[in-house]
Amino acid sequence: MEEKFRKIQVRTLLLSTVFFLFLSFFLTVILNWQSDVLVKKTASQLIAAHNQQMEMNLNSYLSKVEKAASLLYSEEGYYTFDPGDENMDPYEKQEITSDMTDRINDLGILDNYTDFSVVYRNDDRIGWLSKVTRAMYSDKQMYADFDSILNAGNGDYAWVFGLNGNTDHLYYLKRYNEQAIIMISFFSLELKQYFVIPEELNGMNVTLVDEENHILYANDESRIGEQLPEEIIKTLGEVSNGSASTKDMLVTSNMCANGWRIVCTMSYDFINRENEAASRDSLVYVLAMIGLLLWLELRQARAMNLSAAGIVETLQERAEHDLMTGLYNKTEFEQDAGGKLAHQKKGSVYSYTIIDLDRFKEINDTYGHSAGDEVLIAFAGIIRKYFPEGQYIAGRLGGDEFGIFAETNSGREEVRRIITEKLQAMHEELSETKFRSGDMKVSFSSGTVIAEEQDTSFQKLNRRADALLYHGKRNGRGRDESEAADEEAE
Repeated sequence: MEEKFRKIQVRTLLLSTVFFLFLSFFLTVILNWQSDVLVKKTASQLIAAHNQQMEMNLNSYLSKVEKAASLLYSEEGYYTFDPGDENMDPYEKQEITSDMTDRINDLGILDNYTDFSVVYRNDDRIGWLSKVTRAMYSDKQMYADFDSILNAGNGDYAWVFGLNGNTDHLYYLKRYNEQAIIMISFFSLELKQYFVIPEELNGMNVTLVDEENHILYANDESRIGEQLPEEIIKTLGEVSNGSASTKDMLVTSNMCANGWRIVCTMSYDFINRENEAASRDSLVYVLAMIGLLLWLELRQARAMNLSAAGIVETLQERAEHDLMTGLYNKTEFEQDAGGKLAHQKKGSVYSYTIIDLDRFKEINDTYGHSAGDEVLIAFAGIIRKYFPEGQYIAGRLGGDEFGIFAETNSGREEVRRIITEKLQAMHEELSETKFRSGDMKVSFSSGTVIAEEQDTSFQKLNRRADALLYHGKRNGRGRDESEAADEEAE
């Protein structure tokens, strides 16, 4: 009887062990699958938010290049000038050439352009050329080459890569008049500062490609000048802004203002590396503690759920915030501010302040990009100090530009006074801030507007504030501009 009972006990123990082992394996697979789906989805949102930030930063730089060219139209005598006009007074010709040279130097000397020149039909040039560009056009066919490029594109301007086989430079061409073309170029690697990859995404491959999928820039510099892999081209298909995937990787595409695309890839192995490591460890642990399977399974299931929830919560937090400064990113900032404007409360006053660091590029060029990062992080800390979360919405809008949005029950003049005092305190604290990277003198300019009832669009409010900001910059920088009460009434 004892022997029979012992056999029943052993059989029961074996069946229980097999059952709980199977249950452990089944629950582990299910929880891992759910965790994998959630992590992939939220990782995709994080990557998309970071890629959008890179797109905005790059668009800002490309717009600056185009603006530098357009500013040469400020004087009629410049764009009507023809050095080949034999009837023109030689002294007048020399004066205009000298003035245009000074103007080009003023516009381009601080922006690391390798070429900035006006090229005429007779191949006369005003401005400067790099040795590389001069060597490519020793036969004096520069204007004819540029003219054929613009004619082929059926437009007055073009962004060009691989000019005469050169993959180190990117060129911007703009027709100045019937006799002249403006040409600006810069090193491809100059774009590196706009494609900084945070540590959390260090497994991501970033490429900038043109309309023909030539790689203009890549974080793997050896790929510059190559063609985007056919697998990635087929995966994206007609997707210009969005994401697609294969069984092995996630692929995203963001279209820039000039038609170039930022294409990023990240393998699912990298996305799930921590989750897979945790899954392997948990399975080994379950097998090692077979005698306590039921207790261990309950504990393990709870731990895995908490782990997955923690990963999702962390990734969601990062998808809403700028990775460097910790402030809201542009997308989240505009959504929150736009939502409040669209549903304004009676009696509430809504204000918006846009802030831009003065001469920030000079800091990067003089002290290095690590110094620039230090300045951005320190300035974000000052913003949080004077405009704390909960009372204000503060965000990084791209590059060295920040925004502050507020909803209060105070009067309009009181709101203006409070913001002015806070900005003044920020000026003082920033001027006294010591930086590890060097003795940097940092200042900022700002523009503040108070919303009207009809201001239900954040974009409209942003344009008004942006106009004030650049009015202050044109009048000396380090200024805080605000709409006067009579201007608001209008």
